[in-house]
Amino acid sequence: MRHTMTAICLLSLPLIACTSPSGGGPVPISPAPSFPVGTPTGEAAHLTVGHQGGTLRSADGQLSLTIPAGALEAPTDVTVQPISSTVPNGKGGAYRLGPEGTTFRQPVTLTFRYDQAQERAASAFVVAAQDQKGVWQAQLDTLQDREANTLSVQTNHFSDWSWAEAYRLDPGQATVKAGQSLQLTLMRCVAPTTEPFATHLSTPLITTCAPHTLTPFTRNWAVNGTPGGSAAVGTVTKDEGNVSSGTYRAPASTPGVNPVAVSVDFVRNETGRNTLRLISAVQVTDGLGPCQEVVEGYYTCRYALTKVNGNTLPYDLPKQDPTQGDARDRVTGGFLQVSGTQENLLIGAASYEIRYEFDSKPAGTDRETHRVLNDVGDYLTNLQGTATTFTSIAKVTYSGLIQPDRAVTEHFPMATPVYAGPVKLEFAP
Repeated sequence: MRHTMTAICLLSLPLIACTSPSGGGPVPISPAPSFPVGTPTGEAAHLTVGHQGGTLRSADGQLSLTIPAGALEAPTDVTVQPISSTVPNGKGGAYRLGPEGTTFRQPVTLTFRYDQAQERAASAFVVAAQDQKGVWQAQLDTLQDREANTLSVQTNHFSDWSWAEAYRLDPGQATVKAGQSLQLTLMRCVAPTTEPFATHLSTPLITTCAPHTLTPFTRNWAVNGTPGGSAAVGTVTKDEGNVSSGTYRAPASTPGVNPVAVSVDFVRNETGRNTLRLISAVQVTDGLGPCQEVVEGYYTCRYALTKVNGNTLPYDLPKQDPTQGDARDRVTGGFLQVSGTQENLLIGAASYEIRYEFDSKPAGTDRETHRVLNDVGDYLTNLQGTATTFTSIAKVTYSGLIQPDRAVTEHFPMATPVYAGPVKLEFAP
């Protein structure tokens, strides 16, 4: 299969100041942020490499170091040491390459691997190296292979290396009601730039991502690959003004393929080369999901409990104490109910109740008692609609996700006579 390589040939950091968009005087640029040096977190991988070259992989297999033939004059003990990561917006592990000060006649290749879930995060990644001042420098000639899920860069020096987010479409995942709109913005996680045609190949990574305001370099807004979208899947238009954002308007009813892919091409220069497509997955819903208006302006939405730890109901909870003999607690049902105003439910900030029912059989008896327990509190869903935090009235927190067509909780603190511990609960309308 042919792999599509995308070169992250981004823009460089000005040394002193940039020009105001309004044509005023220079706007000072903050110094590049410095970060602590990482500390070893595991055993180093070793390989003696001579004139013939060789390949060394980190112990976790996430980094490969390829040294070509003729790069080294004499046999050298090359090492890859895992270290704690201090890179801003880092997405993977960090590594120290040694021996420090090694020089090469030919550049060596570093290849980082990342997983498919990160590939779907609507982000552009870069390999980064930490310089002597503690600044993490994004390597702008990084090749991001979206099919193989790898990042590759060439270098002629050893130091501390990792990889991080450089650009993203925000939000990367979202939920929008049919007929409603959602704004998507291109964010940069590298230092601001003023020379779009600069040839520098590195620029500092920054802690806080900010909107990328070079409008001419975002093109081809599309929905499911169709420029501008359509009535069936929704439309997207580029926002006016010097901002890199677009607005998606959902169709009047849920599309046949849901979520839809809203995308934009980020073009690094006017030649159109090294174009990167950023994609946001947008779920279109019919509204509030399984909800009823109980009093004017106030709704409750109920989801039935369907699975515990991936097992359909009824489900026998595991016994934590061997002395419990033939005691058994069998989960038979339950629900998640959320309550609030329409606005609160749509933004994902309301109250909840989780109830679970089980038949409890004490050890050494045939008698079963049907019991019901519950947990109540408030929940909050993040702006991207990708994660929900539940906080009970007892101030116990756990995570999950509430959407109109499904709900799930992770690490729910279940407690019965035979079992006490975190479980995964899945719910459906």
